Amino acid sequence: MTGTLKNYQNKSLELIAESKSIVFDDGQIYVSRFFDTLLSKTNNSRRNNIFTKIFANKNVKKVKGIYLHGGVGRGKSMIMDLFFQNLDIKNKRRLHFHDFMKEVHQRILEKSKVEKDKDSVVLVGQDLAKSAKLLCFDEMEVKDIADAMILSRLFDVMFNEGTILVTTSNQPPDGLYKNGLHRDRILPFIENLKVNTDIIEIPDGNDWRNRSLSGNRMWLSPISKTNYEKIDKIFETLSIGFEIRAESIDIAGRKIFIPKVAASIARIDFNDLCNKPLAASDYIEIALRYKGIILDNIPTLNDEMRNETRRFIWLIDALYDKNCFLIASSQTNFATLYNGQEWEFEFQRTVSRITEMTQL
Repeated sequence: MTGTLKNYQNKSLELIAESKSIVFDDGQIYVSRFFDTLLSKTNNSRRNNIFTKIFANKNVKKVKGIYLHGGVGRGKSMIMDLFFQNLDIKNKRRLHFHDFMKEVHQRILEKSKVEKDKDSVVLVGQDLAKSAKLLCFDEMEVKDIADAMILSRLFDVMFNEGTILVTTSNQPPDGLYKNGLHRDRILPFIENLKVNTDIIEIPDGNDWRNRSLSGNRMWLSPISKTNYEKIDKIFETLSIGFEIRAESIDIAGRKIFIPKVAASIARIDFNDLCNKPLAASDYIEIALRYKGIILDNIPTLNDEMRNETRRFIWLIDALYDKNCFLIASSQTNFATLYNGQEWEFEFQRTVSRITEMTQL
């Protein structure tokens, strides 16, 4: 057992959170108790061999996972992160739901080339169940008909193989893929979720982003050590309770390295995001993945940087449309950020959107 678990094995998530200077509100305390129960069951799994029993005997009562839904900014991902960090099992995975589905489609494609006379979805489901006995998804949201058409078959296999699912979402299971094309294809998956997870709604409460960002300037200029330190402090506050890690995301075959990610917030340098051959659709995918972006070192933009300026406009459009917030360090105020002519008209809208996005 790890040192962390030696310290926390008899503690609730609420107490673990307090040790990290996080104080749960009433709604978060209510939700954390469901996670405490699941944490206890899974962390005792080695002693009780519960996973062995599940995989060996389909008649053994399965451990139910958790489907946590509710309003934005209520700390759903933070609670799931604390749960995941204190899980004492090896075969566990935590990833964004969108990334999982991209992986699934790739696996199905590769499997179909090898096992031509077999159901590749079933085979992939079996492989995934063997490799991860517990899956944690952030932001389950089904928008793609290709995802909707395979989810039921995929998870029918995985749940039967004993996979435990923990996921967050902004909506209840019945809201998944609502009004989507051929929605009947996903209904068995929704019913499977209801059987194999406890459906929990986090009560209304304060948005942690508003609380953490209140009183802070979110566009800091000029670029200076003092402003770097201010942004460092903001990021530190926003990421309390989360593991800060690097991510490399694959978008349409292009890899983007993000050096710091926590609490679904990405921190990256302007050059690494706007001085790359990215398209408007790439920025939309980034905006779908993160709740906010911290963008460092934005230079003064002009017509000599026409491509970088255009990509910055696309980035702001994507973040604005997906209701993300923006924190930035820049050489100048955003009202005077662009002094060229080619994108002058388009940049007026960009300034307007930055004004809204940097004022929570």
